[in-house]
Amino acid sequence: MSHNEAWHFLRLGRELERADKTSRILDVKYFYLLPYTSVGTPYDDIHWSAVLKSVSGFEMYRQKHGRILPLHIVEFLVFDREFPRSIHYCVGGAEESLHAITGTPVGSCGYLSERLMGPLSAELGVTPVDKVIDNGLHEYLDSLQLKMNAIDDGLVKDFFTWRLLAQPVLAGGAR
Repeated sequence: MSHNEAWHFLRLGRELERADKTSRILDVKYFYLLPYTSVGTPYDDIHWSAVLKSVSGFEMYRQKHGRILPLHIVEFLVFDREFPRSIHYCVGGAEESLHAITGTPVGSCGYLSERLMGPLSAELGVTPVDKVIDNGLHEYLDSLQLKMNAIDDGLVKDFFTWRLLAQPVLAGGAR
């Protein structure tokens, strides 16, 4: 497929969907299963391995980090710049496609969706994983999901909402 506007719309949607689903998969493991498992046990390692496998990241994670450690998994799935299913990677790809669609240079914002996407992308580039864990992973992921939902609403307003245009006045006052 040619990498034209249609391709960028597809990529934009795919990347935002991947980021959202990665955040939900990670949130389910961390928030719902953590109270019922013993942290650091082989049972826990199986759960974390399953999370990585569910996003096709087990092999890539093992190559990069080796041992299964929850902190490294969170960092890998949220902040990694190279793993195609990490939230940071996906938001970056979505931002690139959004700017390709609008023609607005990266770093500037001409549309609501760009004004929402830019800060999220920047946040993912500078937030340390330790701070996220200390302040609560569930709360951070919930905040990311709300920001991605706002971006989605912005995209709808920017590109898919019908706007009434001023009707030209014809001679004699008829429209």
